[in-house]
Amino acid sequence: MSMQTIDSVRGLAAECSRRRNQINARVTAIPLDDLRRWKFTTDGSLAHDTGRFFRVMGVRTNNPTRPTATLEHPIIDQPEVGVLCLFVTRIGSEIHGLVTFKFEPGTPDGIEVAPSVQATRSNYESAHGGVAVPAVELALEETPSIADALQREQESWFAGKVNRNRILMLDHAIALDVGRSVPDSVWVPVDVLLAASLRSRLLNMDLRSILSMWPSDQDPTAVAPAPVHTPCARRADIEEIPLRALTGWEVNDTIERVDRRYFSIVGRRIESAPDREVPSWDQPLLAPVGMGQCTLLVRHDHGDGLVEALVTERERVGSIRGVTLEPTHQRGDVTDCSTETRRAAMLAEASDLARCERIWSAVHSEEGGRFSGALVTYQIGLVPDTYPQPPDKQWVSLDKIDTAIGHGDRVSVELRTCITMLKALLRSEGWLA
Repeated sequence: MSMQTIDSVRGLAAECSRRRNQINARVTAIPLDDLRRWKFTTDGSLAHDTGRFFRVMGVRTNNPTRPTATLEHPIIDQPEVGVLCLFVTRIGSEIHGLVTFKFEPGTPDGIEVAPSVQATRSNYESAHGGVAVPAVELALEETPSIADALQREQESWFAGKVNRNRILMLDHAIALDVGRSVPDSVWVPVDVLLAASLRSRLLNMDLRSILSMWPSDQDPTAVAPAPVHTPCARRADIEEIPLRALTGWEVNDTIERVDRRYFSIVGRRIESAPDREVPSWDQPLLAPVGMGQCTLLVRHDHGDGLVEALVTERERVGSIRGVTLEPTHQRGDVTDCSTETRRAAMLAEASDLARCERIWSAVHSEEGGRFSGALVTYQIGLVPDTYPQPPDKQWVSLDKIDTAIGHGDRVSVELRTCITMLKALLRSEGWLA
């Protein structure tokens, strides 16, 4: 039996659009107090009645080095480690990845292209009482893999959340069986998937994260060791407080700032969701007020072919696992709360972009299972190879960033999306022309 394949970005986008037009799912706004199986607990957080999945808690941070020394806001606490896995196999002369078309309640377009397996631990252990996640047993097997690492997610909105990201090479017979067992799946060349990251609102965040681990110039059959998850203690400058005690926030039908800035916590009821473990459920989502923006500056040495990216280390409220390597510029989080700070960040980014020789951009949706309508504009800016290094940033080769991503637990999810886009550009003809 032949495998179902799609061999172009245009074909992948057309199939995704077709499925979006057929969505029957309903996502309805409801008050937080009306969420089924969710409640405000005695410690003041909003949690599921099983104690699983995730919870929304209040935090206060005290850091005198920031423009605003004390901040209070909600944050998502999800200590469970989920699994994100892309199965790959060789079809003809190309390596293909098995992708699905996944619905999430917070995704602006409803459905996006997703990895072969995408599941929280609560989901694959059926804490919801629903059906099993297809092929999750294979995704969790301790077998040789092309890539296998814990990766951090949005540290402005999550308290130290990580997921296990994997790329598993399958032989033809197993790949054939897996392709039949995973609903709404199709095999797509990995180079096409990388190229699809340059198209707006097509690949979901989890697939972009996995693709950042695809080797730039190494043997794609290389074995990666299984990662070890070490839970981290919360930072000393972070204090958990009840949601109803947050200064400057209101808890009513939603949780939002009194000045309606930054983001809110909203309730959603989901019904008739396609190909999910349960057809209907309620949950809170974090809804940003505006779009975010990330810019990664890159330079290319025409002499030795070295490609470098201008990156920086930052610590955010959810950075309980240590400082994180981030893109050159990243705006839109809750710590960017003073007019002076906002203006300085905007001017610095605008100045850098004005000096770029070329700019590539795409708008991507962030985690639709936890965020509602979270969109970020990602930009890759090519600057001259003599571009200086600012004092708070550093030029790092793509090889070294690849190594950091491969080791895991170091590179931000936003930088990983940028690196996926950069790898797509490096594979395209004439990107430096």
